[in-house]
Amino acid sequence: MKKRNTVYEDKAEKEEKRRQKRMEHIQKHVVLCPHCGQEVLDHMTKCPHCNGELTPRGYKPMDEKLQRRIKLITTAVLAVVAVAIVLVILLTR
Repeated sequence: MKKRNTVYEDKAEKEEKRRQKRMEHIQKHVVLCPHCGQEVLDHMTKCPHCNGELTPRGYKPMDEKLQRRIKLITTAVLAVVAVAIVLVILLTR
């Protein structure tokens, strides 16, 4: 007959499984610094060991033209909405 674990042993087992899962997740995001060879996370922009510049994996800065265009369109849409709200307020009086 199998001996039943105590409540504390069950909690400890679950915590250990969670810790292992978390470590596996973190290990997927670990890369080596090209300057010093130390392990760093792939989203970092500066190595915490040697302060070398890093390029985050999967990150591409937005094109400046596209960024300006998005700002212009957003401003125009917000202006139209503001004018519409003012007109609705004035016409419902």
